[in-house]
Amino acid sequence: MAQVTDRSSFVHKTLAYAGLIFVLSLILIPYSYIALTAFKPPGEVFEVEWLPREWSLEAWRYTFKTVEFQKYIFNSFIAGLGAAILSIFIAVPGAYIFGRKQLRGKEIFFYIITVALLFPYVLLIVPITITWIRIGLYDTLPGLWIAYQIFIIPFALWILRGFFAELPPSLEECAMVYGCTQFQAFYRVMLPLARPVIVSLLFMTFLIGWSDFLFSNMLTTGEGPRTASVILYVTAVGGERVEWEVLMVMTLMAGIPPVLLYILAQKQLMKTFAVRRR
Repeated sequence: MAQVTDRSSFVHKTLAYAGLIFVLSLILIPYSYIALTAFKPPGEVFEVEWLPREWSLEAWRYTFKTVEFQKYIFNSFIAGLGAAILSIFIAVPGAYIFGRKQLRGKEIFFYIITVALLFPYVLLIVPITITWIRIGLYDTLPGLWIAYQIFIIPFALWILRGFFAELPPSLEECAMVYGCTQFQAFYRVMLPLARPVIVSLLFMTFLIGWSDFLFSNMLTTGEGPRTASVILYVTAVGGERVEWEVLMVMTLMAGIPPVLLYILAQKQLMKTFAVRRR
């Protein structure tokens, strides 16, 4: 019996490691190819060999000096960060009210907001562009921050509302017994408990702003706060010839900041998912 159990355990471990290797291969092989291509000279880009015969930094120099891609990376970072912070200031109080306060028509109003997640946002881009031009938000970072809220706020409310609704009512009652006002109970008790969810939401909403293409393309120009995703698209389809080695450099530069932020937010993300499972 013990021998059969050992064999079963060995098979399970083998299948688990095989699956892990397969998944890692799907992720690492494309990224390895991108990283290696970024250091190839133009003449070696379409060759079969993975490793460049002659390592070159020409694509990196072109990306930094000619394209000045770091400027668009900075624009993407500010656009994503501003949108994430603004969404937290709007969504946290809203989700708290939807999750814990008794208001007439609250459920209907909440589902009207969250059903916006199913709406095709491409239909909004023309009226939003016209409106932004009229009120002076076109080609500005605040204009991007506000435009992103159209699809960030329903998502943020949906995530946070469930968390606040699951907290026991006794938490606020105890805080108010000890002299806290309703706002102090929210600020001193509820917000600290919601910190892992808020940090996770900051990360996820930042990614939405960071990777957005539609609004970033339509609401900015080359003279304004154009983001990295738009420049990646222009580099890929905007010329007679695609400079693949330059495109690979841009892809690496655009992919590194979200990875670093994920590493910083990983602990809070794990806490959030653990809470949601319970």
